[in-house]
Amino acid sequence: MKKKIILMVSTLVCMLALCSCGKSQVDLNGLSETQLQSACEQTAGVLEGLDANESEQYYSYYASQDDGKIYADLMEQWIDVQPQIGDFVGYKDFSVTKAGKTISAVETISYTKRDIKLTYVINANSLETTAINVEIVYSLGETMAKAGLNTVMSISIVFVILILISLVISAFKVIPVIQAKFSKEESAPAVKVAPAAPVAAEETDDTELIAVIAAAIAASTGSSTDDFVVRSIKRRY
Repeated sequence: MKKKIILMVSTLVCMLALCSCGKSQVDLNGLSETQLQSACEQTAGVLEGLDANESEQYYSYYASQDDGKIYADLMEQWIDVQPQIGDFVGYKDFSVTKAGKTISAVETISYTKRDIKLTYVINANSLETTAINVEIVYSLGETMAKAGLNTVMSISIVFVILILISLVISAFKVIPVIQAKFSKEESAPAVKVAPAAPVAAEETDDTELIAVIAAAIAASTGSSTDDFVVRSIKRRY
């Protein structure tokens, strides 16, 4: 709770310092580089005094406030940066730039592992602080490596999209062929099944009938069956 009060008091001091008038090295609508540098260093000192749990608590507190977005964003960035920078070494350099209606005050701070930049963004007309940012300072090699990685990823995405487009265009050539094939199958006439051939009636074996007729003729004529031959039988229906 004590550190929370210190943080709030320091914030008020920073705001009063920004809005106050006085002698300045470079006049920026009533502000001076000295005032802006003092505000940056006071904010950096407050952040340096927070451990990880306290940073989380302050982030939750400011995130729940209607007017706490600036400080909630600052605490969120500090939570991400804090584990990567190591111990505080000292203030490195300070610069102020003005572009249109925006004043940017940047303090570079040295730590044992990495340097960071603390930036105040101020509206030049109203002198209200619109953002406070903290970020890690990357070396030229790291920056180039990230840029190269982003370039490779971007080119890869473009090639993947081009390949997908080519596949879609190729599919337009295949689809009509498939449709025509299915259309032919649907319009093909049904195969007619040929009727089964009628089974031929088995011819009647007339051997016994011939023997009976020959015996009857032999009996009626008194001759032998060897004296004549039955050559054909004609039926009358």
